[in-house]
Amino acid sequence: GVVIVGDGLIVPEPTPQRGIVFQRYSVFPHLTALQNLLLVEDFRSGGPFGRVFGARRRNARQEAEAMLARVGLAHVRDLYPAALSGGMQQRLAIAQTLLGRPKILLLDEPFGALDPGIRVEMHDLLTELWTEHGMTVVMVTHDIGEAFKLGTRVLVFDKVRHDPQFPSAYGATITYDLKLDRKT
Repeated sequence: GVVIVGDGLIVPEPTPQRGIVFQRYSVFPHLTALQNLLLVEDFRSGGPFGRVFGARRRNARQEAEAMLARVGLAHVRDLYPAALSGGMQQRLAIAQTLLGRPKILLLDEPFGALDPGIRVEMHDLLTELWTEHGMTVVMVTHDIGEAFKLGTRVLVFDKVRHDPQFPSAYGATITYDLKLDRKT
């Protein structure tokens, strides 16, 4: 089959229009929190040198600092990931992905490492950004409450056919496809 989002097909190759946050935080350990976010603009429009300079660099820095504040990490902007807790590293990975303004955001259990209070804040931030930018979000979660809180459509998968001799022979099947009435 094909997947169509917005006005076109999704190509199988990774593009800057696709962002992903993995279950295990994936930030660059040799860069500070701020440098991890500045790297987004370098990748997006760094040209032949792979870096942006001048006014573009200042704008990128302001955006990065604003995003650090939105995810509650402004106070650790100059620290390296090794000095951050797992939840802070995950928020940094989320911020890094969101700063790229992807049209499609893929999330693999992104909030599992977060404390309950921070998790709610990240839910709110994701909802805000979804409303602001109208991006398509595909999130994998085992938390059904989280799925209903954040989703506009919930797909429930289950392994309906089991073979004891070959337990991995059959994959999961969609058992429920629920469209939710969500305004924002």
